[in-house]
Amino acid sequence: MDYVKIIAEIKSGNQESFRVLYNRFAPLFKGIAYRYVGSADESNDVIQEAFIKIYKNLNSYSFKGSFEGWMKRIVVNCSLEYITKRKKITFEPEALLLDKSCSSWELPVSEMSVQEIVELINKLPTGYRTIFNLSVVEGYTHKEISKQLGISEGASRSQLTKAKGKLKELLKGIQIYSAVKA
Repeated sequence: MDYVKIIAEIKSGNQESFRVLYNRFAPLFKGIAYRYVGSADESNDVIQEAFIKIYKNLNSYSFKGSFEGWMKRIVVNCSLEYITKRKKITFEPEALLLDKSCSSWELPVSEMSVQEIVELINKLPTGYRTIFNLSVVEGYTHKEISKQLGISEGASRSQLTKAKGKLKELLKGIQIYSAVKA
């Protein structure tokens, strides 16, 4: 897809070009939004808001870096705004988490489908899920996460540790269930 051409067409008012852009990226971005908000209906709301922002902010795209990455950042930011406005994100106090370390992160997920992994992540409390997605899936640093969410870097690290621990517990439950089922 020639992004320079499609951006120029959209800026000149070509709605069909915007529809092409939407149809190309909405399914991918819906998956990203779903990981954050945990609901198909809510992820649709996020995607609509994200594409409105993409459309309105096309003039701010500087053609430096990936256009897809630029759009993806808008989707992530819209997801964060959505859960901040509509859901209460609660983070455990750092003091409660500091002594609960999860040093190894070796989970037997190789036999799970992507959908099963996403469903497992969506079982996390909103705060854990948000930090996990930002850090592990999106690759943000704890410094970036702390700025985006208005928390300390230590709180971000602690929430990630707790999220990984909770995922391990959930996976153990799945393994026990699978062993009993077999």
